Amino acid sequence: MKKLKKHIYQHVYNQNPETDSYLIEISLDNYGELFNGWDASPLRKRDIEPELLEYIEQMSSEIPLHESIELCFYMPSSLRDFDKEFRSISSVMNNFKVVIGFIDRKLKRFYRQMMIYLSLAITFLTSAYLLRNTVTDTLFLDIMIEGFFIGGWFLLWEVFSIFTFESHEERLRRKIMSRFLISDIYFKDKKE
Repeated sequence: MKKLKKHIYQHVYNQNPETDSYLIEISLDNYGELFNGWDASPLRKRDIEPELLEYIEQMSSEIPLHESIELCFYMPSSLRDFDKEFRSISSVMNNFKVVIGFIDRKLKRFYRQMMIYLSLAITFLTSAYLLRNTVTDTLFLDIMIEGFFIGGWFLLWEVFSIFTFESHEERLRRKIMSRFLISDIYFKDKKE
């Protein structure tokens, strides 16, 4: 099965014969297509075009994480400028670092939320068990105990949900983006 998957990826994505890395190939008509048109920052600080970033992320997610990748931009040979290419590559790398920073911030928020929910869940469930063993049996106390049980179990479910579903997607996205930091990014003459 593993050989079959690798075989499929070899047919879908080109590989660099020298490094055996899968290529994410992007054809450009000019250097401006790389970056967000609304961003007036200097080239080294400009944001990648959002649709391009989404495309790159999608292509990378289709290639198994254990495989190496390379990002290859094709540019018409008459427009190639090595200084712009160097600054563009630097800007693209900075963008990946910024995206990873945003993901890290989101993950910290998830973990902080999980700790708060877990603390409240333990407090509610402990209170419910302690109050259940009291001798006074009133309607108000029964409602409060049931509320603590429901709230505690609900908060535990939220902790599980955040860890299993929400933060998992962000951790996977972080791995996908991190692999670009160790990947080769370069420009080549556009294929005619």
